[in-house]
Amino acid sequence: MSETTVPYVLNKRHDGQDVIDKALGKLIGQTVCVSYTTTRNYKTGERKNSEPQISVQAPLEGSEKTGRYRVLVDDNTYSYFYNDSVWSMLQDVGKRAVVYIT
Repeated sequence: MSETTVPYVLNKRHDGQDVIDKALGKLIGQTVCVSYTTTRNYKTGERKNSEPQISVQAPLEGSEKTGRYRVLVDDNTYSYFYNDSVWSMLQDVGKRAVVYIT
């Protein structure tokens, strides 16, 4: 996949790390939701249950070159992660992207 167009569902298992890296790079500066969850749905990336999850929504900062990213709301609400921590990403038309990390 050379271009990521909305809507999309990506996951590292099927699309590969390079596709995840390029998609993350395109999201720098945009508001995203970074979500850590204990369950994974590789087919759709969506969750429809009450399994443990924590999410932070803010503009994505980072570098595709270094593979280091963060979303920062304030000193108490933030998430730091590496590109290889991302197992799935999805975005629907008119919505912010969701980045699932482990």
